[in-house]
Amino acid sequence: MNSTATGPEETSSDSSKPAANIPADSTDGNKDGGVGAGMSASLLHRLAGPSTGKAGLARDQTEITKVIAEASEGSKFYQNEKRKDEELSKKIEMMLQLRDQLIAAGADMLGLEAVADKALAELEASRDLTQTIVHIDMDSYYASVEMLDNPSLIGKTFAVGGGVLTTASYAARTFGVRSGMPEYIAKKLCPHLIVVKNRFHRYSELSGQVMNILRRFDPTMDPAGTDEAYLNITSYCKTNNVSPDECVQKIRETILEETKLTASAGIAPNKMLAKISSEKNKPNGQYCLQFDPEIIRDFMKTLPIRRVPGIGRVSERLLDSIGIRTCGDIYTHRATLALLDKHFHLHEKLEIFLGLGSNVVKPWPRESRKSVGAERTFQTISDPAMIHAKLEHVAQELEEDLERLGYAGHTVTLKLKLDTFELRSRAKSAHKPLRKYDELLSIGEELLAHELPLKLRLLGLRVTNLKDLRAPEHGIKRVRAVFFLQSIGHS
Repeated sequence: MNSTATGPEETSSDSSKPAANIPADSTDGNKDGGVGAGMSASLLHRLAGPSTGKAGLARDQTEITKVIAEASEGSKFYQNEKRKDEELSKKIEMMLQLRDQLIAAGADMLGLEAVADKALAELEASRDLTQTIVHIDMDSYYASVEMLDNPSLIGKTFAVGGGVLTTASYAARTFGVRSGMPEYIAKKLCPHLIVVKNRFHRYSELSGQVMNILRRFDPTMDPAGTDEAYLNITSYCKTNNVSPDECVQKIRETILEETKLTASAGIAPNKMLAKISSEKNKPNGQYCLQFDPEIIRDFMKTLPIRRVPGIGRVSERLLDSIGIRTCGDIYTHRATLALLDKHFHLHEKLEIFLGLGSNVVKPWPRESRKSVGAERTFQTISDPAMIHAKLEHVAQELEEDLERLGYAGHTVTLKLKLDTFELRSRAKSAHKPLRKYDELLSIGEELLAHELPLKLRLLGLRVTNLKDLRAPEHGIKRVRAVFFLQSIGHS
């Protein structure tokens, strides 16, 4: 495998080591007593949060997890996570009982292995290595933007957010601070942590600059978020007679030169592999996975299953319950996956094992968008004036997003998350499409009035039943307009 790195190597978990074993039925917790005593291993893992694989975090997070458990225990956050953990444990228990019953009833496991092997052969025959796909991922994006605008933050342990963190500097990550973490827990891990408020308008502004740079190398690149995107550089490399590594190096140098921000990149035959590869040499580095089936299969074999895009905490634990912790384990347990296909979707897991994925890179068609929304998480508030201020802020941001994207919508939905982590929503539809701040705020206020008083930690507005304001007009209005213009021309 070839790799190119222009910055320090990432310090996240080594992808050649299997993920930690989290037994589905583990309820022993911390047998030594003390912090986390009585907690199941799965609950401790859940409390650690969804971002434990982020670049820059300590390899051994045992002590960090203990601090998180200590800070969380007894809180409403803890109670919510415990409830979800128990629900998933029951689901896993029922699933394993079904597996055992089917095997006891004489399920043909060897026959199921043969079915999986046939599918593997067919999938391997479909492998396409003709396209060069790149995943560009901006390094600690929100934090990097804050350091760009405020150089005094460089090297400091700081995070961006409020109530819940949206990102953390690499210096803060060494203490275990990470995105998605409640601020009070982050400050337990790092008492001297500086918390900077989000400035989404600024992140959006610089994101637009980055995306425009990427379009020079692939006009149909696919933005996958504010800070990441996929490109197909096959044509660019051929036209300009450069290697993929040289092309990606130029992309990253251009981003740095024009925005003063660094980016990491992965180069591979498909989007899944490119995204995984972009984590290999973070921050400020790139990694090129060789376009060879055997090398790709070896690359996937030892990869922790959680590293695969789309595999979250729930899927990780479900797979762990049947012994799958690395992608290589998929093959070992292929018969069980086939037996429980309704739960695990065998075909998808075999594609992961082989390292297969889509190599189609293009922007989502505008007509496929179903909604535009904005939401904010914050420390629990109950003062109606403060809640209303949050609503005003979200309505303003939603108006800006609708204007930028060119949409209006007929239905406005208010989303609320209480201090108990209970989710509530209310919606109202209008005859005419809405997109202005006053319209959004008015409906938001009307919907919110039905819920007050309450203790709140998240508020959002979402517009659905969209109208594309950039689409050409059709139908009667269009015909009338054309007829009117033609009649003027002949008068």
